[in-house]
Amino acid sequence: MQKIGRWPVLNKNDSFQFACHKGLSCFTQCCRRLEVMLTPYDILRLKMALRLSSEVFLEKYTETVFSEKLGLPLIKLKRDTNGCPFLTAKGCQVYKDRPTVCRLYPLGRAFSDRIKKEVYFLIQEKECLGFRERKNWTVASWIKAQGVEEYDKYNEGFSELIFLKAKRPQGLNLKESQMFFMACYNLDAFREFVFKSSFLNRFDIPPKRVKKCEKEAKALLQLALDWLKFALFGQPVLRVKTS
Repeated sequence: MQKIGRWPVLNKNDSFQFACHKGLSCFTQCCRRLEVMLTPYDILRLKMALRLSSEVFLEKYTETVFSEKLGLPLIKLKRDTNGCPFLTAKGCQVYKDRPTVCRLYPLGRAFSDRIKKEVYFLIQEKECLGFRERKNWTVASWIKAQGVEEYDKYNEGFSELIFLKAKRPQGLNLKESQMFFMACYNLDAFREFVFKSSFLNRFDIPPKRVKKCEKEAKALLQLALDWLKFALFGQPVLRVKTS
């Protein structure tokens, strides 16, 4: 069986046995030890749920790490003495808007450079009593039940950036790293960049898309990711005005 580290790799039709609930003595223990990496959509959902600006959320709840393997700045959730800063005596304070990593658990997901796609693996921790519960899932049914599908819809563009970076031999320079950070993680700053600079004069963005970006943060995030694909990796997803 193929493994990532010591965890078995699964495809979407593979099954596993698991259930998590307050009746388990290990309830929320994974929240205390799990390292949570955040996608751009995770950050968007959390900062909106907490009614915080991008900058305040990033400063208060996250730290930036640079992945030597990916050659990109990544964001992870800060840990406190309780583990996750959103963990309360009653459980997760932001459960409705919890990050992708939390939704997937006990599944994990990794990027495979060999097959250029994401693969799933099962995190079978001895401490987790959920594996003793008689509830069966396939990877696909778990993803659907945990609301991962919507997250994947908006995470797809971020995954594409990671794959594009893997094809580019040289690293990002300082200016490119700053562009990547703003567009992926500081959506409020990207909004100002789009609507208060020459951005809309330089790019031929359909009026309907501009209006949607004004009203919907999700649409603005998709524009931000498209801009990075164009500006950093030369993908023809945006068009420069000719006059």
